[in-house]
Amino acid sequence: MSRRIAVVLGRGGHTAQTFALVDLLGPQFEYLYLIGALDRLTPRKVRIPGRTLPVLPPRLLPQDSKIMAVIRTLVTLMLSFIYFILFRPAVVISCGTGLTVPIFYTARVLGIKTVFVESMSRVTEMSMTGRILLGKTNLFVVQWPQLAAKTPGAIYGGQLL
Repeated sequence: MSRRIAVVLGRGGHTAQTFALVDLLGPQFEYLYLIGALDRLTPRKVRIPGRTLPVLPPRLLPQDSKIMAVIRTLVTLMLSFIYFILFRPAVVISCGTGLTVPIFYTARVLGIKTVFVESMSRVTEMSMTGRILLGKTNLFVVQWPQLAAKTPGAIYGGQLL
């Protein structure tokens, strides 16, 4: 039986970095891709096949209210809980998208290991997602030595792209 890895995919640069990480891990794993419900482009970019599971990003539309962001976050918490109970991934990985926070909290509650890779665009300062998740993941990786030097608990892992 292959081990399952849940992969949180955002948009843009986060997705490119995450696909580079999945390419490094290779096809010997079974992948679960958690993707924003309205994102039609990212599923088409998946290079190593896996099950695609929709979640709701906290901010779906620029004009969304804070109340809708809270509701969507709660829905994503519930969906990721159901997905993780059903599919039992061994680890959840992400390369920095804001969608990661509720999904990692669900994984933490269920005892599933998490690996967060800070976005390559963060050279000297962490992202909001990184600041929230630092100390709450099993492995916290940054892509620049300058950021690793000033971030206790983070390790420098080199650049994905």
